[in-house]
Formats: sequence, structure tokens, C-alpha cells
Amino acid sequence: MSLLRAISYFLSAVLAFLGIIFMIASVYEPIRVVPGLFMLLVAGALLYFAVKGREIEQRRKMLEVEVIRYAKRSGGKVTVAEVASALNVPVEVAEEVLKSLERKGLAYLDFEKIGEEGVMVYRILGVKEDEL
Repeated sequence: MSLLRAISYFLSAVLAFLGIIFMIASVYEPIRVVPGLFMLLVAGALLYFAVKGREIEQRRKMLEVEVIRYAKRSGGKVTVAEVASALNVPVEVAEEVLKSLERKGLAYLDFEKIGEEGVMVYRILGVKEDEL
């Protein structure tokens, strides 16, 4: 879990708690309803965005796994267009996933193939052409 997500969970719990306290206190002073509702609203928004961020991160990891599987089927080298077509994702997403794999050291640009084919060709580490 990322630090930012952990802070979001913590802050949403604190704000929800304080919001509930203010709502209870509003029985004696009705003006406290406004800050209580505001705190509950902010807590809900923080929780929503933390969960949404987690879903996006999990989807990105699944796409990385799918790219590696596709690379194994296609001999270890893939292009952005091939990945986008095979996984049915936008080209920008495919490029982002391949760059993420490159940053993690799981893929690299094959400059020899780039010169031959004229497009960016990524070689996925651990997958050889003769494994087919």
C-alpha cells in the first residue's frame, strides 16, 4: 500500500469520526450540522479516491501481466500497436504499460529491431524467440 493511500484512509477515518461527533453534537447546537456534513463528505471523497486509485493500480498490474503473456506467445518482442490490438486497449495505455515494464527492468527497447522495422520494438526479458 502506498503511503499516500494509507494517509487517505487514515484521514478519512478521522474525518468520519469527527463528522459523526459533530452530527451528534448538533442535537444541542444545530449549527454543528454544517461542519459535520462537510467532514463526512470530505471523508467519503477521500475514501472513494483511495479505493479508485487502488483499482487503477491493480488494473495496471494486470495489464503488465497480460503484456508479458502476450510477449511469450509472440516470441519475446512486441510493439505498442501489437499490444494495443491484442489487449484491446488504447495505444497510449499500451505505451504506458510497456514503458512501465521498461522502468522496472522487465523490458527494453530493441534498437536493432527498431532500425529494421521502423517502429519501437520492446523485448521482454526472460522470453526468448526460440521458446515458441
